[in-house]
Amino acid sequence: MRTGKHGIAMTLVLGLALAGCASEENGTITGSPQVGVDDYDHMDFNTDFGGLTATDEEEAFGDGFLLSLLAAEVDEEADDPLLLDPEVLQLEQMASQPAQPDHRLPRFTFLRISWGLLEGEVDSLGRFAESIDLLDWTGMLRVDRGIVIVRRLVRFERPYDHLVYPRIDRRTVAWFSHTGRHFDGLLVEIIERPEDLADGDRLQPNRLHFVTGPFAQSFVVAELPGLDQVHPVEPADHGIHFTGFRLSDIAQCPKGFLSGIWISHESARGQFRGRWVGLLGHTHGFLRGAWGVNDEGERVFFGKYIGHRGRFQGFLTGTWEPVGDRPGHGIFRGQWANEEGGRQGVLGGRTFSLPTRPCGFFAGRWANDCDPAATDAIN
Repeated sequence: MRTGKHGIAMTLVLGLALAGCASEENGTITGSPQVGVDDYDHMDFNTDFGGLTATDEEEAFGDGFLLSLLAAEVDEEADDPLLLDPEVLQLEQMASQPAQPDHRLPRFTFLRISWGLLEGEVDSLGRFAESIDLLDWTGMLRVDRGIVIVRRLVRFERPYDHLVYPRIDRRTVAWFSHTGRHFDGLLVEIIERPEDLADGDRLQPNRLHFVTGPFAQSFVVAELPGLDQVHPVEPADHGIHFTGFRLSDIAQCPKGFLSGIWISHESARGQFRGRWVGLLGHTHGFLRGAWGVNDEGERVFFGKYIGHRGRFQGFLTGTWEPVGDRPGHGIFRGQWANEEGGRQGVLGGRTFSLPTRPCGFFAGRWANDCDPAATDAIN
C-alpha cells in the first residue's frame, strides 16, 4: 500500500462468490475440528453469546470463500496518482500534529459507494459473453472544495470497468462501470483543506455531487460520516448504497467496515460469515455466527470475531430487524465483547436478500468505544 505518514485507507468487498453459496446447500459450514470447538449450525439463542466459547479457530474459520476474499484485495488497488501527491502528503502530515488554538487541521471523510444488483452474484469476466442485460453506471463524482482520492475499487471487472485517467481535476473522479448479476463500487477519501473549513461560515456548504445514468444526487460533505442509505433504481432489485466515516487526526480510534454472506436457512433463522476490515484497507480478521429469534420473541444474532490467523478477538451480540417497506432488506445493530464479556465497541449495518435467493449479504461498520462520535453514528 502506497500511502503517506497518515496512511489511512479502507476497503470493503461486498460481493458473493458462487462457491460461497454452493457450500450452504445442506445448511452447514465446515468447521475446524483441530482448533475450534463451537457448533455454528446449532447455536442456542437463549444463552450468553449463543453458547459460543472464547476459543481460537483456523484461519478464516477454515472457509474457502473467506480465504478467497484475501486474494481479492490485490485487485482492489486503485493506484490513484494523488496518493503520492505532495499536497496530499503534506495534509496527511498536518493531521498527525496536535491541533493548536490558532491552527486548524484538514478534515478527512471516507465514503463507500456500491451500485448495481445489491443482492446479486459476483460476475466474472467470462460472463460478459452470456445474454445479460448490463446496466451502465458510467459516471462521475466531485466536490465543490477539497481533494478526492480513490482508495479502493469494489468488484470492477477490469479492463472493461475502470477509472478515467488522467484525472479530470483534483476534485473529480470519473469511471466506466457496468453491472450484470452483481455490483461495483468505490471507496473514496475526501480531504478538506484547513482554509476550506475556515471559510465555511461565509461559503455555501461543501457538497459532493454523484452522477450516473440510473442515479444522481448531491450530499453535504459534513453530513457524510453518518450516512447509511440505500436508494432503489430501475430495473427492479437494483440500487445504490452509501456509507460514510470521518477521521479528524492521525491518533484515530480504530474503526472500519465489515461485510460478507447473510444466509437464510428457514423463516427468521440463518447464518452469517464475512470479513472484518480496518482503516488501512487490509483484512484484520473474520466473523461468523447465526441469527434468529429467541424464546422471548427477540430477533437476535450471536457470533465470533477472530484475528487474521484465527486467534479469538471477541464475541458478537446484537439484534436485527427487517425493513418493512423493502422485502428482503434488514438492519442489524450490536456490539462486541472481550473474553470476559466486557464491551469493546459497536457494529451495525444492513442485510440484503430475496426469498428466491437464500444467499444474501450484509454490509456494515464497526468502531471501538473510544470514538463516541463513530459509535453514535453506527447506533
